[in-house]
Amino acid sequence: MISTTRTDNKGARLLLPLLVLLLLVGGCARKPWRENLHPDQGRAAEQVFRIMQQRDAACPPCFDGDAVVAMKNHLDTRALSGYIQCRLPDHVKFIAANPLGQPLFAAATDGTTFTTINTGQRTAMSGLLAVYAELHDIPPAFFSGAWGEWLTGRIDQERQESLALRADGEARGTWISFRTAGGGEATTTHLLIDPHRALLLTRILADGKGRILAEINYGGWEEVGGCRQPTQITMRRLAFGGEISLDLARMQASDRCRTHDFDLPVPASYSLQTLP
Repeated sequence: MISTTRTDNKGARLLLPLLVLLLLVGGCARKPWRENLHPDQGRAAEQVFRIMQQRDAACPPCFDGDAVVAMKNHLDTRALSGYIQCRLPDHVKFIAANPLGQPLFAAATDGTTFTTINTGQRTAMSGLLAVYAELHDIPPAFFSGAWGEWLTGRIDQERQESLALRADGEARGTWISFRTAGGGEATTTHLLIDPHRALLLTRILADGKGRILAEINYGGWEEVGGCRQPTQITMRRLAFGGEISLDLARMQASDRCRTHDFDLPVPASYSLQTLP
């Protein structure tokens, strides 16, 4: 049975508004990287990066398990526990439940569209993520990124020809940076890699002006389906000191999930709000 210290209908109702509150403004703190690596060091770091890409590409595309999502700002902390399912690159489904296992809230996305269901209010919402982001002034990079990679701690699979390789200010590893285009907006991804363990420690997303939008930290690595999977994921440097954390347990990996597994049928008796 899944349990949480604070999971109720009110928490489910506040999930999306609180996420909006946390994602409105990115951080602008000092950058954690230092000077560029010496060419020999850079070539060695890039080789590790390419090997990690190949390794992660061979991992099963699907995983599921128990999850506790906690959202915190300087005013309050909310937690929802339940079930999470992911299919790379961008299908995600989360179903929050009360201590008796009864569903309270559900959300699913395919990276372009989304559906949410609130059982307590008997309401649902669906539409384009881009429209939702625009309505709530959320940076497009949050909704257009590869959430599957973000939630599995895997290296980005797109071929990156131009990499910036720099030393970490705390000697934790190597920073590898590259530019991407998401949601029509250019962003930069910075990955902190431990080259000795071949693990991703931190992912930082920045906008076209270099403003940090989010810092995602990974920990609690476990072997799942023959691949390493983080069980502790924390998103920091968000608005108002906000933080989102995800604790995973009893994770399983497979090759068998399908896109229709992420459909969320809306009951006919529910009130449905549809965004363009």
